[in-house]
Amino acid sequence: MPAPSSDTRGPFRAALPAVLFVAVIFFLNFLSRVSLAPVMPLVQVDLGFAHTGAGVVFMVHGAGNALGLLLCGFLSRAATHRRTVGISSLLVGVAALAVPLAGTYAWLLVAVFVLGVCVGLYLPSGIAVIFSLIRKEDWGKAMAVHELAPNLAYVAAPLLAEALLLRYDWRAAFVLLGVAQVVLGLWFIRSGRGGDFPGVVPGPDMIMTILRRPEFWLLVLFFSLGVGASVGPYAMLPLYLVDVHGFEREAANRLLAISRMLACSSPFVAGWITDRWGPRPAILLCLLLSGCGLLALGLCSGQALVAATLFQPVASVLMFAPGFTMLSTVFPPEHRSVAVALMGPVNALIGLGVVPTFLGAMGDAGFFQYGFAVQGGLLLWSMALLRRLPAGTGGRVD
Repeated sequence: MPAPSSDTRGPFRAALPAVLFVAVIFFLNFLSRVSLAPVMPLVQVDLGFAHTGAGVVFMVHGAGNALGLLLCGFLSRAATHRRTVGISSLLVGVAALAVPLAGTYAWLLVAVFVLGVCVGLYLPSGIAVIFSLIRKEDWGKAMAVHELAPNLAYVAAPLLAEALLLRYDWRAAFVLLGVAQVVLGLWFIRSGRGGDFPGVVPGPDMIMTILRRPEFWLLVLFFSLGVGASVGPYAMLPLYLVDVHGFEREAANRLLAISRMLACSSPFVAGWITDRWGPRPAILLCLLLSGCGLLALGLCSGQALVAATLFQPVASVLMFAPGFTMLSTVFPPEHRSVAVALMGPVNALIGLGVVPTFLGAMGDAGFFQYGFAVQGGLLLWSMALLRRLPAGTGGRVD
């Protein structure tokens, strides 16, 4: 069954409840992904590993996420995109319940890898469901709603961690998340809307058609930098603030939550810019502001460091709404979920894995701050390549 044509999609207001349902799935999906970051100082002490080991935890999760993205096409081909979103939620719930059972560092890596695989099953099908519900002229707003989910997860994770740590240990958060994911997954399979068409298992011809597009590799680069700018600092900032700048863990997590709370408006700004002027200006704004914010994280201290910690996440999350909109203008409908599945593993390995591991290794070497500065320099350098992407929202979309 083919993807729905544009004339079957509803106006933004009518489709908003269904979009919000998908966004809630994404929220819990992402919350399961990032909840280790605010409790990582405690996990390190409990299981006995260093900063580089903390980075490896996120690297292993990124590798699992990459595999899940590759497997999504096979699952969605058999179950449709809508059911794949629900099944992913169920599996993430089961995997989250397994994380608290880890008694050694090795078993933690296994549990986190499995969690990453289950999380990775979501994104291509989630994007397909969103675009099946919304008209082209509302894509930016729809993706802004969708991308609000990870920003709220960034806020909720440290607050949830600190609330549960008042009475329980770090494992309690994953028990709570696991149960919630299982319940929501069953509900979505029964009542969710959109995406009632099968995914595509890419053949060699389709894969080569996508891989030959220069725009594909540019989007891979920008998404990798965007994921790294959003997830990398979030994953390692509690360690950085506690170990290098002498923050108390509670204070570091409060600052982390406030910074992500401020970032919740950014997807709507990005969606408005995308719908009004096209995705390229929004991507440019993200690269410029987030690159400067990362430089400030590495080079500042005191109140300036606090300001940089609050500012950088606001800029980093500008990437995703225009990024997915750009992908949907560059690729025809039958290639979109495949393009997401092909670029996702690279984005996951770099953004979720390489960046936190690099920052952790720099921390163990005594150069934590320079890791953030190098990352910021890469974002600023990449701005020179942005002109190779389409300037507006035109292109084949349906």
